[in-house]
Amino acid sequence: MTNYNSILDDERHYCKVDLLKHVDDKHLLKQLSLSIANATELPQSTVFLLGLGVFSSMATRRWRVNYQHGGSKPIALYVVAEQPSGTGKSRCLNTFQKPFHDAHTKHRKKCIERIKELSKPKEKDAPVEDNSEEHERVSNALKVTLFATNPTPEALEGSLKYSEGFFSAVSSEQGLFNTLLGLAYGDGKANNNDLVLNGFDGGYIHSMRVTREGYNGFVTGGITLFAQDGSVETILKQSNGTGLSERFLMLAEKDNLGHRDWLKNKSIDKFYTDEYAKICNNFASDVLMNPEDFELLRELSIDDDGWHAINQYRNDIEPELKAGGRFSHSSLRGAIGKVDIQIMKIAANLHILKHSHNPPATIDSDTVTSAINIVDELMEAHLDMLKDKGAIGAKAEYSAIIGYLSKRGKGATKAEMKNSLKRTKPFCDATGGVAKAMDNAINEMVELGGLTLLDCLYSLARQ
Repeated sequence: MTNYNSILDDERHYCKVDLLKHVDDKHLLKQLSLSIANATELPQSTVFLLGLGVFSSMATRRWRVNYQHGGSKPIALYVVAEQPSGTGKSRCLNTFQKPFHDAHTKHRKKCIERIKELSKPKEKDAPVEDNSEEHERVSNALKVTLFATNPTPEALEGSLKYSEGFFSAVSSEQGLFNTLLGLAYGDGKANNNDLVLNGFDGGYIHSMRVTREGYNGFVTGGITLFAQDGSVETILKQSNGTGLSERFLMLAEKDNLGHRDWLKNKSIDKFYTDEYAKICNNFASDVLMNPEDFELLRELSIDDDGWHAINQYRNDIEPELKAGGRFSHSSLRGAIGKVDIQIMKIAANLHILKHSHNPPATIDSDTVTSAINIVDELMEAHLDMLKDKGAIGAKAEYSAIIGYLSKRGKGATKAEMKNSLKRTKPFCDATGGVAKAMDNAINEMVELGGLTLLDCLYSLARQ
């Protein structure tokens, strides 16, 4: 029988995944991730997922991926990973960002030099030239942002008109979520998550502001946060039925603190960083100087075998979405409902990184299979994290009942508990019926010794 206290314990249970086993050994991102993980002693799968997140947030400005039956999606990912302080988070992110930072530095220098040339006084007898249009174009290009680390939704929205609606938000600090998700507003002011919600799918926004010009158009972006414990809880709390958490791929692997060897070689293999930089440099400068509308991006398509594999995977997990299934909770249903999009995004980025120059327009089925297996592991990790964080499952249900009875200070009938808790989480999200979920939870707690039943009154058992 399951131990009651083991369900309610506060000990953290980490994700157990191996994402890299699904990727070909020769793949650049796999080799680079292994090298970074070896140098920083960070978990390998965490490094790999973060690499996908950072790269995708810039690659999405050049490529899009087509649906099977028409339409297309951006390839940028939303990623959040947790590790404690002092584990090398910044070094990991900086390695993946560096080629883009270098390109941005050169881009800004080039823009500034060109603006100076255009602003020079003309010779007295030189013909008059109207260069105002080019001056404006270069000035706007200078305002194209790279990786925002601590933006408010309003500030990020203001940058969209210079980047054709694209944004990239990457940080190793929790402050990214505090501002981007509106937590810095304080109580009493509504959070503005529209940009983040629409950016995942390339949605359309038309904002109207009293104090400034709003943005009107499609918005696309990537978010990668590699911070300390609590990031996942932040997303779950701020989601609040909006679908925010469903868009994120989440990972919290066990750290290696206390087991690191500081005498080992801590360098990252230059061969792999150079190869990665070559791929990034192929498009980084161009998307900064000449940002294109989403509809003009280069198209990537998945072959027929790849789509068959995606649809077969969706068929395989479909039964778990019905009431009582492993993925039947409302937030999990939303995440599972987006697995095809997550697979498309991951497959596209793996495909681009597989080719150093001009990736073919068609993504092969082997790459799609890799993406399917990666997403499958991440969905299992998502489920386990929600349980561990007390958002769903027995831990969440038992905690809600314990909280109610503790506050009440005396026993309660089953009817009283149902009436009081039916509109509270996690019971209000129960897909198999609130009454049935509460019946099961109360009966299980009695069976496991967490509740006592006397004269139709349920009370907390003395532990």
